[in-house]
Amino acid sequence: MKKSVLSLLVFLLAAACAGLAQAQQEPSLAELAKQHRDGKKPVKVFSNDDVATSSPSQPAENPKSAAATAQVTGSSAASVNSAKADQMAGAAKDAPASKDIPEVAELKQKLSSYKEQQEGWKKSAKKYQDLLATETSDFRRQMYQDALQGDQQNVQLFQDKIDQTQADLAKAEKASSNR
Repeated sequence: MKKSVLSLLVFLLAAACAGLAQAQQEPSLAELAKQHRDGKKPVKVFSNDDVATSSPSQPAENPKSAAATAQVTGSSAASVNSAKADQMAGAAKDAPASKDIPEVAELKQKLSSYKEQQEGWKKSAKKYQDLLATETSDFRRQMYQDALQGDQQNVQLFQDKIDQTQADLAKAEKASSNR
């Protein structure tokens, strides 16, 4: 009986030592929460440089990703395109002065850019029309139809921008000829 009590005592002492050692190695839950709260990571802000883009003249190889890329809403497409237009406007100002006043030169460059982008969307829409003509899968037909619809919206968006820029260009040229 003394042996069993002694072995029980040794066992309890070993368990207590193991528990004490474990408690010293691992911080408590409260300490972990405090460390986590104090060590918050800063929020990552993404810019256009961080995100990969593709142009409409070179659609993606995968039809699913191409359809997703082609479905750009008018407002987001407009904001991206206005940023590009602003960049081109800055480049136009840096270009050597021609016989046109800077405003006319800038509008001509915007017009050219809009026409190029519209042509890229037209090519993409034509590609989806060709794919729709031969596709038998209902799912793929729906995806191609959605992508085609998005491309057609973008073509119309650029047509509106072209029309507006042409009107602005005509006004600017008239104003410069009156000087």
